[in-house]
Amino acid sequence: MYKKIYFSLLCFLASTFSTALLAESVSADVLPLAPTEEMSEQTRWLVNTINARHYLRETVGELNGLEMIEAYAENFDYNRMILLKEDINELSFRFADAMEAFLKRGNLYAAFEIYHRFSERIEARTEWILNRLEEPFDFSQDTYFNADRKDAKWPENKAAADTLWNKRLTYELLNEILTSASKGNEEEMNKSNPEMPAPAYKSSQDDDLFDADKLRQLLDSPEFHEATFIEAKEKIRRRYERRRSLIRQREAAEIQEAYINAMTQLFDPHSKFLSADTLEGFNVSVQNSFVGIGAMLQDEDGICVIKEILPGGPAEASQQLDSGDEILGVAQGKDGEFIDVVDVQLRFIVRKIKGKKGTFVRLLVRPANASDPSKRKEVIIARGEVKLTANLATAELIQIPNAENETTLVGIIELPSFYGNIGLGDTLTTASADVSELLKKLTAAGAQGIVLDLRNNGGGLLSEAIQVTGLFIPTGPVVQVRDKSGRTEIQPDLNPIILWDGPLIVLTSRFSASASEIVAGALQDHKRALVIGNSSTHGKGTVQEVYNMNSRPIFSFFPQINKHNSTRPVASKITIKQFYLPSGRSTQLKGVPSDIVLPSSNEFLPIGESDLPHALPWNQIQSALNDKPALPAKITNTNDQEQIESLRQASKKRQESLQEFIFLKDQIAWRKKRYEKTNVSLNLAKRIKEKIADEAYIKEFKATRDILYESNYPSKKFLTKISEEQEAISLKNKLPAAINDTAEEEEEPNLDIYLRETARIMADWIHALQTPASYKPIAETAKLLDIQ
Repeated sequence: MYKKIYFSLLCFLASTFSTALLAESVSADVLPLAPTEEMSEQTRWLVNTINARHYLRETVGELNGLEMIEAYAENFDYNRMILLKEDINELSFRFADAMEAFLKRGNLYAAFEIYHRFSERIEARTEWILNRLEEPFDFSQDTYFNADRKDAKWPENKAAADTLWNKRLTYELLNEILTSASKGNEEEMNKSNPEMPAPAYKSSQDDDLFDADKLRQLLDSPEFHEATFIEAKEKIRRRYERRRSLIRQREAAEIQEAYINAMTQLFDPHSKFLSADTLEGFNVSVQNSFVGIGAMLQDEDGICVIKEILPGGPAEASQQLDSGDEILGVAQGKDGEFIDVVDVQLRFIVRKIKGKKGTFVRLLVRPANASDPSKRKEVIIARGEVKLTANLATAELIQIPNAENETTLVGIIELPSFYGNIGLGDTLTTASADVSELLKKLTAAGAQGIVLDLRNNGGGLLSEAIQVTGLFIPTGPVVQVRDKSGRTEIQPDLNPIILWDGPLIVLTSRFSASASEIVAGALQDHKRALVIGNSSTHGKGTVQEVYNMNSRPIFSFFPQINKHNSTRPVASKITIKQFYLPSGRSTQLKGVPSDIVLPSSNEFLPIGESDLPHALPWNQIQSALNDKPALPAKITNTNDQEQIESLRQASKKRQESLQEFIFLKDQIAWRKKRYEKTNVSLNLAKRIKEKIADEAYIKEFKATRDILYESNYPSKKFLTKISEEQEAISLKNKLPAAINDTAEEEEEPNLDIYLRETARIMADWIHALQTPASYKPIAETAKLLDIQ
């Protein structure tokens, strides 16, 4: 992928932002690339904080300066293609031994010296690339380029780097040529297929318009080949000129953050210094609320494009902006001067658009639907609060049929994170409150079993994880937390009231991390739920705490030492404890194992905690369950191992026979083969053959998926009250034409094989429990789901 996409929520706002910052220029010299005294002070504070607070500080000896330099350099030169080995050797000789001493004094000289070397190399390499693009390229040689350089070494010298870059440019040009040449003409394809029915969903344009015959013209028509080659060269030229421009706009704070984090990650992968921009994003992700205009931005070749209008926000209410609109200029207030933002980094544009609640921002926009590309319009919007309801818990009631024309109703609650109040402002809502609300709605709707879907839940607040667990158990330990002194604290659920005592499944994946693993593991330890999904979860068993430098309460026990009274707060997120499940086992590295495993491509991808450098080791402590009484008889449990084995074997049988699992396993094998193939041919004829074969496979895959989608189980969605309110506001804000347009744009089919099988396992379990009215007539459940 060569077009780097940057997504950013528009207009994050901290009330302490200065108006001076909003008025700053977005030119390349916004901040000189040199450290300030304030940065030095922040660095000393961070080093003091991590030395005093980190879980492993007393066992971590002198920091490895060479490793830190390499990690810092990789932050900018992640493919190891810009700097040379001689650069790394020289910089290591100059700074490696003194690195820890520099940091303790807040001395950032090494950080900026190393970055200056990178800047010099990138400037020289960009000039080399632009010149090389004017020379011929040979696409007939039988050579290869290894696109996966995560474990590669830096080039020995400039000659070795030139050879590497020759291959890299050939590789990029081939990709552009193949992409451009394989696109059919939409109008011509529609003419040749006048009776083709509209698809059941809206596919991406590139997939719909793939033209193998046109692709083959690259070999048969020299004129077509040359025209496509010239177009590809211009795209590559533009890409590298823009990259150089963005690097020139880089801020000193970015250098500082990357340098400090190269040090913190020698302790563990999760301890970090949070610059002002990073801290804003962290706060919003946990609290699901911010002040701005309510849009998402995307960088497309130097143009700021509106990716999405967020529901219920000022932008949607204004009805002046649409997805795809291009923002070309930004002005403050009702009469401020416009600043050109073409080819400007996204973070600068965000800073210009954000501001205090109730203030105005003006945008110079090129409309997405304009027939004339020179058309412009001016939009003025008052900034306001935006509620990120898309990140909140949602629910679904699924109807699972059986052979006797009867069904089981299974409730699904999808929880994307453990969000809530972190003490830095009012939160939109909490994870535990939303799950409680949805449980009540599903129960009232007739759910006979509940699935808690944590597959994409990367964690969040520990307090919310404990409260969510408490919704399903009477009382008892949820997590054990051990600090660096070895002292262990048991954090229990003390509320005897539970909201669901029936069959419970937790659906997980390798992306389920931290707080998700606490919930899944605690419910598994209490014999309260089955865990289903990948062979295990992510494996993050550590606790981080956020210390805010500019405010004494809540997170930091250090005195306020910021003499400069910065208007943009910074913070540190430091690993201070390790957590263990009630049974005493750690989730660190090993994660929470599934009781029933479903096949997945996640199994061979390096996405677990064990794949991260400097991850803490696994260990085990004493169980906290020794004196815990058994669950009351009325609460469904997983003590019957014979019953669980029966569920496992029934699922295994389906995995071996159902068409959807044959389809899934074929997909996994195909993805694994592509993942393991890192050497890419630079021969045009070979690449054309490979691309045609891949596209044929993808077309077949989509056709099979569409057929399987037709057998999706009937279901009904449930939202929390706050999400329903936002949806109502959004619907009210839309013009009738907009509503019609939206209705026409159907999404691609959501064939969730894992959720389907989990729901089937739940139906088997309910039947095995022989509860009264385990199955209901289809007509009755159809009425509950409002199915006609």
